[in-house]
Amino acid sequence: MPAPSLQCDPDEIAALMRAGDLAALDRLTRCQGERLLAVGRRYCRDEQDAQDAVQDALLTAGTHLGDYRGDGSAEGWVVRMVARACGRMRRGRRNDPSLHERDLDIAAPPEDGPESLAGRARIAEALGAALLELAPKDRAVLLLAEAEGWTGPEIAAELGVTANAVRTRLSRARRAVRERLEGRPGEGPSAG
Repeated sequence: MPAPSLQCDPDEIAALMRAGDLAALDRLTRCQGERLLAVGRRYCRDEQDAQDAVQDALLTAGTHLGDYRGDGSAEGWVVRMVARACGRMRRGRRNDPSLHERDLDIAAPPEDGPESLAGRARIAEALGAALLELAPKDRAVLLLAEAEGWTGPEIAAELGVTANAVRTRLSRARRAVRERLEGRPGEGPSAG
């Protein structure tokens, strides 16, 4: 019987997946099941939905095992499937009328008045401009980390860089955006 560390070897699991061996998914589940569930909890925000998303992702991975190219880690491939499954669940719920409150107060709260909305629009415009000033790879790292909630290793695998490079790029991008936004306090799109 091979040592447990060999059973969880990511390269071995990836090789099994590229070969179309469904045992790879069993190994991946045994080795990374908690991680997959953690991703599901983060994206689905509900324990039952997280478990359903992991099961859905593993079923999808099993039926599309031949599609795994091995560009990134096998774990990252399935993690993205878990995140997508959660997204599909959320979209499905948005369209479920039984989940929406029927007696809503249509008056907007005072903090959502025209001044507040205009302020948010200025912030969004400044943020967009700051993002466009970043190098494309820095922008990708920042958006994957902050908007998509990806981890450093997931980003590294997706972009083909090291985890240290991801940390460096993320720190640099956050600092550049923060400096850009702090350097423009109260400045609107028509100011200048």
